[in-house]
Amino acid sequence: MNRIAVTGATGFIGRFLIAKLHEEGIDVVAIGRSSTPLGISVYKYYSCANYLDLGLLADAFAGCSAVVHLASLAHQTGLKHNNDALLVYRNANVIPLVSVARAAAIANVKRVVFISSIGVNGSSTSGIPFSELDLPAPQEPYALSKLEAEQALSTELAGSTTDWVILRPPLVYGFECPGNLGRLIRMVYAMPLLPFGALHSHRTIISAENLADAISVACIHPAVSRKEFVVADNIDITVTEIVASIMRGLGRSSWRLIPVPCSWIGFCMKILRKKALWLKFSSELRVDSSAFCRATGWAPKVRSHQGLEQMARFTLSEKSSNFQSK
Repeated sequence: MNRIAVTGATGFIGRFLIAKLHEEGIDVVAIGRSSTPLGISVYKYYSCANYLDLGLLADAFAGCSAVVHLASLAHQTGLKHNNDALLVYRNANVIPLVSVARAAAIANVKRVVFISSIGVNGSSTSGIPFSELDLPAPQEPYALSKLEAEQALSTELAGSTTDWVILRPPLVYGFECPGNLGRLIRMVYAMPLLPFGALHSHRTIISAENLADAISVACIHPAVSRKEFVVADNIDITVTEIVASIMRGLGRSSWRLIPVPCSWIGFCMKILRKKALWLKFSSELRVDSSAFCRATGWAPKVRSHQGLEQMARFTLSEKSSNFQSK
């Protein structure tokens, strides 16, 4: 495993994965939509506008033992109509993956590792954590596109000498993380009081470092060929504990975390037309990644509490001057 190609290399997870592979002495062929790569040492960088150029991809993948497909379109708040949203996500998440898989087969790559989403399993749990044994039950267009991408990958490489592995992570956290978690960090930084002290629903999340480590293992381990796995930090953490960990990292006192009843917050969010966001934020979503651990011997090195605190501390040291402007 001396050379691995990474699509979506300039994205949030891509930067962590490249750092991990570089640490392991692996040459990285980075592929991204940006015309110029980030300031990370790579073997070669390819600018790829739409991932549909088979010739460019096959050239980029030549000599690689594995391709990690990270490039995707994540949750877009501006997409209102489910049918329109599904079409957009299909065009961004399904069609490019088929092209990547086809190019990998042309280039005789041994394995394609596809980073899917725990949303394929569903949006929430109720006492029993998600695992790869669950029947898929995506609830949103984004998650449905990820399921369709998984199916398209296995179909495209059926009978090929190029195999595949699918990983479904839950919420990924780390320095400069995008989306709702990034907004939560800015909220914790800015607000004098936080009404989240009574959110005791459990969630399983994964640090970007742990995910990068799991991806590295999935690139080579023989026991995971042509299988799907969920991967996570292997520890459940309440929403209140997530906020408290971020507060510690930002140097905020714990007394600022007020135990306001969830029903009150839910009512306010409903008035503000943020009911869907509230349900996503407050509901239980637990993940059991023991199957991947048993199959590969992998174990997450970063624990959620410490990882969240470290993420917030890094964010404060690097970005505090920008909080108010975002």
